Amino acid sequence: MDADGQGHAERRQGEVTLGELRITPSTILEGLPDAVVATARDGRIVFVNALAEELFGYTRHELLGQPVEMLWPERLRDYYARNMERSFATDHPLRFTSEAMGLRRDGSEFVGEMSWGIVESTGGPLLMAIGRDVSERNAAEKRWRALATISQNALAGADPAVLATDALELLRANLPISGAEVRLGHGAVLASTGLLTDEAMEQSIGSGDQLLVAFERDMNEDERHLLHAVADVLATALARLRGEERMRHDAVHDPLTGLANRTLLRDRLEQALARSRRRGGASGLLFVDFDNFKQVNDEYGHPTGDAVLVELGRRLQKAVRPSDTVARLGGDEFVVVCEELDEQTAVALGQRLHDALEQPLLIDGIEHRLSASIGIALGQTDPDGLLGNADAAVYRAKAHGRGRVELFQ
Repeated sequence: MDADGQGHAERRQGEVTLGELRITPSTILEGLPDAVVATARDGRIVFVNALAEELFGYTRHELLGQPVEMLWPERLRDYYARNMERSFATDHPLRFTSEAMGLRRDGSEFVGEMSWGIVESTGGPLLMAIGRDVSERNAAEKRWRALATISQNALAGADPAVLATDALELLRANLPISGAEVRLGHGAVLASTGLLTDEAMEQSIGSGDQLLVAFERDMNEDERHLLHAVADVLATALARLRGEERMRHDAVHDPLTGLANRTLLRDRLEQALARSRRRGGASGLLFVDFDNFKQVNDEYGHPTGDAVLVELGRRLQKAVRPSDTVARLGGDEFVVVCEELDEQTAVALGQRLHDALEQPLLIDGIEHRLSASIGIALGQTDPDGLLGNADAAVYRAKAHGRGRVELFQ
């Protein structure tokens, strides 16, 4: 065969010769970093490369000559077949890239990022599909988008219980776990999902709070990153929750004793009076003023005086009912708000407070004895008037010798 004949034969086989370099289309297609499937007009597979074998789980000999629809999920076959027919019917079909579903030999599906187009061959037009499995990439993007949403909600001040529930559902959907739980430092469960086991892993999420996770298998690196990211979001959200709770608490509580301050006292007193009006009873306000507290400050200093006030506040709280409110107005003045009192019960409560407060206090090895004058006022309306009447009763108690309980009449 002469040189022209040999070149003609090579061209028939689709070869290109560049000097000593000989290239065939199949060599190029085999070298691509993606799966390649070529389909004839009748829908039969005429070419697959090694990556396509790996992607779909078939050998080349099992695929060649078979209908390409075997690589498509059954629910999508009609739709994909119509698209293929339109591509072959178009004079100048466009090449495009899109996502398509693929079906593996084992029946599992995957999302493929595919480039499609018609190419001409010596045997007629072929539909060439080149692509890769992007299922895991899409799933990872979905996971991180969900995490980003939870993070944004955390920064926006979402309810921590709702946020924790969403975070655990994200973990349950994407990690090999049977259950998870967010447990606060004091033991309360903020959110939970699935079933925890005795071998559940505990991960600190700040301030004594815990994220407990029961694993079904060891995690890979991406899964560990997701778990740590969720833990960080929860830690941020719970820190914000505690910060807000602390600010709300500080706004209505005395910083020294932790008792209600004037703001919270006013609110509790108004609520008590409103309930008394509805029920027909009376609310009581007991004003406590210590007779000789200034001597403690003058003789032992303010730190000792503060310690005495803290202990006196504790004694007041122990002496009243859980539903009653003890407040510090400032200095050595305290107020107790009680509901459903008559005169006899109010005086008896005042005497109980008096007896509790006159017991010796031991601070830094030094015994202190204080007496208190207590004024009581009862009513259903006018919180300012009630406070003024109780204050007047205190002055009457002091005028009559101090260390007494007086009822405003």
